[in-house]
This record gives sequence, structure tokens and C-alpha cells, in this order.
Amino acid sequence: MSQFEKYHPILTPHYTFDWLTKVRVIDVFNLYQTSNATATMETTAAQINHTMREIFHDHQLVWGVTDRDTNAFVGQVGFAPIDTAKHEATLSVDLTATYQQVTTLREILERLVAFGTVELKLNRLTLILPKRDDLMAQILAGLNFSTTDHLTFNYHQ
Repeated sequence: MSQFEKYHPILTPHYTFDWLTKVRVIDVFNLYQTSNATATMETTAAQINHTMREIFHDHQLVWGVTDRDTNAFVGQVGFAPIDTAKHEATLSVDLTATYQQVTTLREILERLVAFGTVELKLNRLTLILPKRDDLMAQILAGLNFSTTDHLTFNYHQ
């Protein structure tokens, strides 16, 4: 059994992190299209399957996030890639436009950092933004991430 298979669902006060296979493909497709206009339902399904294979081989730990009150799809988050031998991972946080707000981002990032450092024993986390995002930078700074270029943020324990 993969080490990562047991890590679902993960709960926060307002959100549930569960496998991407537990959310509607159309919701993931709509999210993927915001950053990749060439995404199709077929490529989305293939990406979800690839992500799940990577989880079962302990190379990634990625979840679909839903709102616990409304069951609405919030986005996709996780550690991709992750290297437990080196105790490091790259964080991925991709939320729908509706949930791109301070309270949601803070709650999700706090849970990811705590889970990564406490449960997975990661010492180094990196988050790379596709473009400058002052809101995300503010939240990451509050979680003790540092940056020199406003795109790459590092957390060292």
C-alpha cells in the first residue's frame, strides 16, 4: 500500500481535501481551462488519472477541495512533486476565482503547511506563482515564507 493512500479526506473548518476522483470532472476541467485554454474533458480526465497514479507511487499528494457547507468545488491543492527522502515538496494551490480570497487562501495554506511539516515531516516547502500575486505574497509572508523575486516562495523549518 502506498504511504499516501491513507491521506484523505483531510478537513479544515470550512473545506474538505479529497481525491480528485471524488469531484466532478467538469469542475476540474473548468479550473484547468483558466490556465490552459487547450484543456479538454479528455485531457482533464487523463490528468486526473495521472495525478492519482503519482499519488499511489508516493510522488505527489494532491486533493480536490470542496466547501464543506455547499459542497462547491474550490480548487486543487497539494504537494507536487514531493520527495519524502529529502523532506521537501513543491506546494500547488489552484483555486477557482470565487475562492481567491484571503480567508480561504489562509485556511488552506495553513492546513497544507501544518500537514506537510507535522504529518509528512517536510522541512522545505516551495510555492511558485505563475505571476506576481500580492494577496498570495501577503498570506505566504504571514506563514513565514520568504521570497526574493515575488514569484518563488520558500518555507524552511
